[in-house]
Amino acid sequence: MRSKQFMFILFTVIFMISCSKDPGRIDVSWQLIENQYRGKNQHKGEVTITNHSRHTLTNDNWTYYFSWFRTVLDGQESEIIDGETINGDYSKLYPTEKFPDLEPGESIRFPLIGSHYALHRTDAPTGGYFTVKKRFGPDVIIPSGDAEVLPFPEGEAYRRAEYDNLPAEDAGLRYEENRALSLLEGKKLPPVLPTPAYVQYLGDTFHITDEVDIFYYQGLGNEVRYLQERLKLAFQTDIMKFKFRSKDFKKYADTRIILNLMEGDPESYRLEINPNTGVLIYGSDPAGVFYGIQSFFSLFPPETLKGPVKKIDLPRIVIEDGPRFPYRGMHLDVSRSFQDKKHVLRFLELLAGYKFNKLHFHITDDEGWRIEIPDLPELTEIGAFRGHTEDEKDHLQPALGSGPYPDPENSPGSGYYSREDFIEILKFAKSRHIEVIPEIDMPGHIRSAVKAMEARYDTYMEAGKPDSAEMYLLTDFEDSSRFSSAQRFNDNVANPCMESTYRFVEKVIDELIAMYREADAPFTTLHIGGDEVPRGAFAQSPECRKFLESQNAYNAPDELHKYFTERVSKMLQERGLFTAGWEEVACKHENGGRVPDPSLVDENILVYIWNNIWGWGAEDLGYKLANTGFPIVMLNATNFYFDFAYGRDPQEPGLYWGGYTDTRSAWEFTPFDITKCAEETLYGNPVDPDMFNNKVFLTEEGKRNIRGLSGTLWGENLRSWERVEYMAFPKVLGLAERAWRAQPEWARTAERDERVKKREKTWNVFVNKVGQDELPRLDQYGVQYRIPLPGAVIENGMLKANIRFPGLTLRYTTDGSKPFPTSTRYTEPVPVTEGDTIRIAAFTSNGRSSRIVTLP
Repeated sequence: MRSKQFMFILFTVIFMISCSKDPGRIDVSWQLIENQYRGKNQHKGEVTITNHSRHTLTNDNWTYYFSWFRTVLDGQESEIIDGETINGDYSKLYPTEKFPDLEPGESIRFPLIGSHYALHRTDAPTGGYFTVKKRFGPDVIIPSGDAEVLPFPEGEAYRRAEYDNLPAEDAGLRYEENRALSLLEGKKLPPVLPTPAYVQYLGDTFHITDEVDIFYYQGLGNEVRYLQERLKLAFQTDIMKFKFRSKDFKKYADTRIILNLMEGDPESYRLEINPNTGVLIYGSDPAGVFYGIQSFFSLFPPETLKGPVKKIDLPRIVIEDGPRFPYRGMHLDVSRSFQDKKHVLRFLELLAGYKFNKLHFHITDDEGWRIEIPDLPELTEIGAFRGHTEDEKDHLQPALGSGPYPDPENSPGSGYYSREDFIEILKFAKSRHIEVIPEIDMPGHIRSAVKAMEARYDTYMEAGKPDSAEMYLLTDFEDSSRFSSAQRFNDNVANPCMESTYRFVEKVIDELIAMYREADAPFTTLHIGGDEVPRGAFAQSPECRKFLESQNAYNAPDELHKYFTERVSKMLQERGLFTAGWEEVACKHENGGRVPDPSLVDENILVYIWNNIWGWGAEDLGYKLANTGFPIVMLNATNFYFDFAYGRDPQEPGLYWGGYTDTRSAWEFTPFDITKCAEETLYGNPVDPDMFNNKVFLTEEGKRNIRGLSGTLWGENLRSWERVEYMAFPKVLGLAERAWRAQPEWARTAERDERVKKREKTWNVFVNKVGQDELPRLDQYGVQYRIPLPGAVIENGMLKANIRFPGLTLRYTTDGSKPFPTSTRYTEPVPVTEGDTIRIAAFTSNGRSSRIVTLP
């Protein structure tokens, strides 16, 4: 990274020399005017440019570059502005001949027509900057940042289609959704989360102090170190540990903690807190002991977790527990938006607390390559950085709001993990019983590597070394295929017909193996992506034409995806690794859709199911794959895409192409029968039960092939760690409950009305547990989880309010002032008078506040 940082410093110095003065700034605002503009799948917005720079913007001296999830459409209405989408989400606007001079201090406004619709502030242009031509020297770069988003319209102008019946979220809608919830006594809540299989209370309480000693058996060194660290955090003093000696056993009684192994199912444990025996934590394996330790700390009052305290009161209790699924995971995309090592370690720690055991680590994609491969330095020197560029020979183009400068300190688009960083992550994950499953997305979604290897090619060709230049090349330069990927790239595929592509893949795999070996961490599976290879790719590639003509097993360009999967899978098998991939890797196309490809079952591919959107036709694809014999992990977008916005509120960040997700979306998922959680389409219309009449349901073999569940955090909108935590928590808690806890009774109930009644009762218990115990626990660790907005209405002159997670505190004012942690607490309906302006917000145990709700 040093060489890249040096280049950035040099870039900055040159830029400063070229400008004798601060160029100032240019502000941009954007406002949605109308969706369904002119009855088409497009929207009209309005852009205002305010020139605070020292440059006059003329009709030929400037360009505005920005990232946009929408396409700049041809035929813009404005006479003074034109524009285009360059590649991916990288877009630009520029003046026409009719653009009037914009002097410093002046503003200009014009319409901008974009594809689709805009419902959230994250649909606005982001990461913008201007380039202004100078008479001499390089262009001046003037950052403008994210566009200021002005208020959205209401009513029909905000609706995305005539069949869209999903209402915009407001205080009244939230009040109705929360109406059935009530605050429960603590004794009616499960002692820990995820909810244990068996709990027995032994009465009274047990006191643990800083005089406690730990006894542990051989093979549990990692677990006892973790226990010591956590106890030291609470008591602010060292806790003694001893390898167990039976002759000393009776001397310690209630001042001891014993860690031991027992017979049982994988990852299961037994926790007993009893003054006659002390604290006993037994596990079927070290992971089981670790989860028993997590449950032990879940019993600590939240305020004691970080100490210092002298005594902690715990219930006398027996818990016997074990997981429902062997795969309990979270996916983290650091390619689109880079997250540094310390935050990845923090994420692993938080996941471990809720008994997750897999991190699906998405470390490469079109927008960034995030792992150092020593013999291919271009991957990180070029593929790990984004910034303004004419040819991408020095770094990738901007994307996803990353802005003009390839600076890891100031841009979420730049950065990578050194070999040492990655090994440290692996070691830490192993200590928390989390297996890191890396994803090298290919043969699509690999633009960062494609561009890096093209730059490598140029370097070696200039040096007169063609063999070295072509060694790891991913591009057929004679390929004239035209395509557009799901993210609108036209050059994001590795050619599957070139041997250099497989030399590249082999090199990356072997380097990963070496890192895992040095970390002494488990490496069982490589996720190869395999998703969204664009139609039309390779169709005009001479290399692929030559390959197809040379053999009989593959007959057309659209079969080359399978060829690539089989070759890479064999490569992994030879190294003792399993292949994982998105659902596309196990499918073939028939009758315009994807169906399982039985010929790939013997490849032992772990298939990740994602595209189940209600009404799109693939709702049962996961079941078809499981029934065919593929092991699957369910990451169904409708329930587990945690980068989706929490709800239809313009102020909520996130994507929503497949709907919205919140804590309940994950909690109510029913993996063995998805019809029981299919209630509403992404347009707010009830799911028609008849939709499933011709769908496939799970066989008993299919049930056994469901390895587990996972949430996803795609990085397009996660441009800060605070945003990651906001989108992840508390959604992660719903997933933890569903992945660990045995199938709940309500999910086994066939009759719908009875099932809903049981479900709502169980949901009330869960949200109380979250609100009363888990959110205060997260507060202790400073987690920036999303605080739900209050539901509120004024009925018959009375203010009535509620909250998604009982246990959070509601505070309000009636004079229009901002509520603070010292404002009046809402506990029951409050009389209000005409003319009052009510402002109410939810507050956490450490004084953070939700956004404020204003009535009327």
